Amino acid sequence: MAKIFLTGASGYIGGDFLHLLNKLHPEYQVKALVRDATKIEAVKKAFDSNQVQVVEGDLDDSISSMTDIQYLFPILITSFPDLAASGHFQSVEAIHQALSTRFRDHSSPYWIQISGGSVVAAAEVTNKTRISGAGSDFIWDDLLDIEALKTFIKNYPYRKVDNYMLDVATASPHINTAVVIPPMIYGPGRGPFNQRSVQLPNLARETLKRRRAFQVGPGESRWSSIHIRDLSQIIVRLVEKAVEGKKDENLWGLAGLYFTGVGELSLSELSAQIASAAASANLLSDTSVEELDADQFESLLPHGNVLYGTNVRYGASRARKHLDWEPKEESLEETISATVRAEAKSLGVIRTSESYSPLKAHAM
Repeated sequence: MAKIFLTGASGYIGGDFLHLLNKLHPEYQVKALVRDATKIEAVKKAFDSNQVQVVEGDLDDSISSMTDIQYLFPILITSFPDLAASGHFQSVEAIHQALSTRFRDHSSPYWIQISGGSVVAAAEVTNKTRISGAGSDFIWDDLLDIEALKTFIKNYPYRKVDNYMLDVATASPHINTAVVIPPMIYGPGRGPFNQRSVQLPNLARETLKRRRAFQVGPGESRWSSIHIRDLSQIIVRLVEKAVEGKKDENLWGLAGLYFTGVGELSLSELSAQIASAAASANLLSDTSVEELDADQFESLLPHGNVLYGTNVRYGASRARKHLDWEPKEESLEETISATVRAEAKSLGVIRTSESYSPLKAHAM
């Protein structure tokens, strides 16, 4: 029986992945690390306890609780986004230590880490003279550019988790590592708790609140995107390879860096389409897109200059070639209207017989 240890089961990515994994492989046994009581109950309610066992713990817990060797299974899936991981880095080290201890004399474990697309924006993030929202023509390829990508990551030590995973692949080759690097993720999740993505909903929400679309700088920056269900398929495919014991050098270790882009939009295109969708629903009358400077944009959307004002452009060549994966879900553009309506509903906007109107004026 395949045994998997998962962190982030109540999160957007982890929850959707666990839903799909449990659907496709009910024979797999999963231990899911969950932080608080509300989330624990949600996960327990969503899954059969014979298939998914909840382990109470936190990313800041010590090795004695979070990564106790009695909990660790041969396949480990973690999510330590570098934007938020600096405070959890000891947990990353603890996981490595625990894997090395538990599986030192046994079959090699598999460690799949979910990173974030901003890794390829590191040069822009650290360039203090760059104009936020400026475009770039460079598009990464995780097959053709694998050596350049590893060098690029090493040049930015503040990407601590990404660099650590490369170090594990070098220093502990018996641990089969893979780093999955999602860009802008969209679409409703199927997990038991958080089913909402970040970038598109937050931009739509702020557009509705201020009653006008906006962008940072020229709005030329572009992010690749992927539907949450397509992303979960990639992670499941990796787990299936691990269960099969596949140790193909193209799948793991220093080659195991997976971009997951499907389509892409510039920020100005995304903002304009949000405005158009909101106007079609009678939520906006002005469909113009206002240009804000970096400070103004950041005041509306924390981390906004990274998440919207940089360029994260890539496809998914490795997943297509070595995991036999192809995207199946609707495009980002096709989800914008539904996302705008969902955010309007959460802000207290109701439908009258003629149009949408605010339920609470102060909410808008």
